[in-house]
Amino acid sequence: MYFHILCLLVLFCPTCPQPGINVYPEATDNLLNQDTDPCSWKYNWTLIMDGNFKAEHLYDRRTDGQVWLMDGLGFMVSWLPYHEYLAASHYPIERSSCNNHKAVNQVNSSHAWLEATGIGAMACACYGCFVPHSVVDFQKGERQVNMDYSLANALQYNMQGVCCVISFYDVNCSYMRKLRQRVGNNDFLKFPKDLEIIPGIGIWHVHGHQPQCFSRYAPFLWIHPRNVIATQTGAAGLSDE
Repeated sequence: MYFHILCLLVLFCPTCPQPGINVYPEATDNLLNQDTDPCSWKYNWTLIMDGNFKAEHLYDRRTDGQVWLMDGLGFMVSWLPYHEYLAASHYPIERSSCNNHKAVNQVNSSHAWLEATGIGAMACACYGCFVPHSVVDFQKGERQVNMDYSLANALQYNMQGVCCVISFYDVNCSYMRKLRQRVGNNDFLKFPKDLEIIPGIGIWHVHGHQPQCFSRYAPFLWIHPRNVIATQTGAAGLSDE
């Protein structure tokens, strides 16, 4: 209830399945038995994670006069809980197991004059609608600690009964490796119970990865024991790393 009060001033994609809003709540009651329902795929969410390094923010010269007009009521996460999470979370230095990528390399860059080096967000992969209360700012590039908070908030928005999310991210081959472990060890993060996350990498980015990433994450044809889906933004790969 508290989460929905936070993002009170914005709306999400009208076509993504949201039980109680554009889907009858009872329609998702039996989604845990998706093996027996060949149409269960239509209740899946398809999201994209990404960062923007152009949205920089300098330190304010005068901080005493700053007034938050709608902190946490829009697409940005609430400032205080987010920074409490950052202060309490101690992530190791990130090293990509794949090719060098800008998103990972910028983690160790120095931007002492910037309060935020960019922003990260979750959005609907089909129509680009941002998920309310999921946009975070970066302090040292696009770190896992930032994107974990964005993802955890996105997966709390109107997902009661949704059991599967297809998530696209440019560096999913590295990001998904220990996602469950990071979330399980952090008191600030929480994922819906029994939620399956299937990772993918967009076709433009996957060609910059190693060959094995193409076969696991390229968005051509996603084959799953429950169903077969071929879409422009489909996924390839398994949720277990």
